Amino acid sequence: MHFRFLEEPDFAELQALERRIFPGRPEAFYRTAPAALRYYARSGHSFAAVDGERLLGFVLAQAVWQGDRATVLVTRIAAESAEVYAGLLRALIKSAYDANAYEVALLAEPGDRPELDRALADAQLADSGRRLHTRVLGGRGARGETGGVLE
Repeated sequence: MHFRFLEEPDFAELQALERRIFPGRPEAFYRTAPAALRYYARSGHSFAAVDGERLLGFVLAQAVWQGDRATVLVTRIAAESAEVYAGLLRALIKSAYDANAYEVALLAEPGDRPELDRALADAQLADSGRRLHTRVLGGRGARGETGGVLE
């Protein structure tokens, strides 16, 4: 298994993998639209886990500048095993460090994916215990949607 930047020929498989790992979610939940993947492919912090020709997982992340420092913010991490999660997190942390972005953040529901929980603990990503407050604007907000923000 190796980890590499996203490539356009991966896009359909990335979409299928995300929907397989997170079935039945509202459309706004999914992050693998081609326009989004083109952006993340250029971020320097998004990776695909590949074994031969088979895509096993991916992480979508970007640097968010805060004036005096950068945080690499993960929008989506999806994988088929704890081993793949661990490898994706190693690639992500190395890319953040190499870019002088000394903070990595992602939103994860404890217990939702135990294999991710283990990989996060092994990679020393701490649970801050904070809650995410969201408001969805526009037509989606008018329909009462609250999800899809950093999910």
